Amino acid sequence: MNTTRTAPKPADRKKSAAAGRPVATSVVYGPAILFLALPMYEWIGNAAFFYAETQDYTMLLLNLPSRLFALIGFVLMFYQFVLGIRVPILETVFSRATNLKRHRTLGKAGFVLILLHGVLMLGYDYSIADQFIFDRYRIIGLVALGLLIVGVLAAWFFKPLKLSRKTWKTVHLLAYVAFPLGFIHGRALGTEFATGRWTVSALFNGLLAVYVLLLIYRLYVYLELPKRRR
Repeated sequence: MNTTRTAPKPADRKKSAAAGRPVATSVVYGPAILFLALPMYEWIGNAAFFYAETQDYTMLLLNLPSRLFALIGFVLMFYQFVLGIRVPILETVFSRATNLKRHRTLGKAGFVLILLHGVLMLGYDYSIADQFIFDRYRIIGLVALGLLIVGVLAAWFFKPLKLSRKTWKTVHLLAYVAFPLGFIHGRALGTEFATGRWTVSALFNGLLAVYVLLLIYRLYVYLELPKRRR
């Protein structure tokens, strides 16, 4: 009796991979949607009260939208970071080209939202105090925004500025510093942290923990790669 096994054909491998892909994409998209929905849910609860009970238009038109932009923008920045760091498990679900495209798209969306948050909140502070407020945690937030602006400009104008690959990478790393600074800023001043339930705090603490672990992983890969090439 012949028990020799034949290797699966390339077409069979493709069919097998395609069959498992819907499950894998659900595993990725499910948490991604949930992580956006949780802070939005907390914001809606707070916003509903103010929109129903107050006629303070600076709160309704500046403060509340600014807080929503910050919550969504922070999560999108986290997604951008995860896609840009080339996590192996994600590259088994989506192609590297697809991840890079989404990395850029989410980066642009997150940057715009964070920028709007900063502009609106500065306007809100000025409207209630007749001056801009620059305490420690607001300054940390502005530094994070400044680092993001530098990183984004370098990415958008890479060719016109004729930046070298090494210079571009160095500037691009500023976004990695902006993320923890943004966390510190939001943790200290964020209304949803102060008035929300444990969900927002747990979510953002969890995102920061994953961020740190991925940074360690990326550093390990960076240090090990030259050894493998020897």
